[in-house]
Amino acid sequence: MGSSGENKPTGRYQILDKAQLAAKQSVITLAAIGIAELIVTIFTGSITLTADGLDSLADAMISFIVWFGIVMIKKPRSSSFPFGYRKVEVLAAFTAAIIIIVLGSLIIYRAVGAFFNHVDVHYPELTMITLVAAGSISLHRAFVIRKVAIESNLISLKLDAKNSIKDGTSSFAGFISVFLSTYTNLKFMDAIGGMIIAGYIFFMAYTAIRESTLVLVDAVNNPQIQDNIRQLIFLRFKIKTRDVFLRPVGSEFNAEIHIILPNETRLDETSKIMKSIASTVKGELSLARVIVVPEPEQY
Repeated sequence: MGSSGENKPTGRYQILDKAQLAAKQSVITLAAIGIAELIVTIFTGSITLTADGLDSLADAMISFIVWFGIVMIKKPRSSSFPFGYRKVEVLAAFTAAIIIIVLGSLIIYRAVGAFFNHVDVHYPELTMITLVAAGSISLHRAFVIRKVAIESNLISLKLDAKNSIKDGTSSFAGFISVFLSTYTNLKFMDAIGGMIIAGYIFFMAYTAIRESTLVLVDAVNNPQIQDNIRQLIFLRFKIKTRDVFLRPVGSEFNAEIHIILPNETRLDETSKIMKSIASTVKGELSLARVIVVPEPEQY
């Protein structure tokens, strides 16, 4: 029993180390793709390729935030941060989303200008090869990260996998735009491709701002957790709960649970019940911190 209790935290840290490595590799891969696309853009002048390159760099920034968040999760609480460092990740995500909106606005500005003042794409074959290569690499990395995300059950890493899938699909959408612009009379399709990718970027920024804002103002966007806590305590301990207060910290929650105990319950029994409930709820529902407050049947 003792050895299994000691191995559980160790196993959790091993999974976090694996998730941290996956996020780090994602940063390097997406940043390399974005830089390569922007270098090729210098020779081709493609709006779509420019947009896809900036999109890849934006996704690299998101992956960096995920990596940073995993590092902060592993950091112990301090006197300055008694609830841990998880909200630092959220604040960084909010800041990154603002930067992403600026990048998307620049892409829209260039795409609209190219739509009304058409500029031919030089070396379109090179542009299309670059987009296909970028999309293929992004999708491969996405499925690798997704596997680690499922194992670690980290919401931020799952989001990173979705961003990589989005990055790959936007590259292939860009390929179709450049192909139509080159081999049909639809010369404006390169600009349209840039606008489509900018739309991807704005959607990603909106999602990040919405989620991070809810966490920063302590809003609970998943009330089902409260019902799960009540049901778990009643089924396991046959004890009713009066109130359940949740506070989001990053992708996890702190919980303050007020339970109802019979008036004749002794102090030692109360202490034992509180510890058992806190341990069970924290372990089975993957909460960051659980505080149990006993209350009498009538007060």
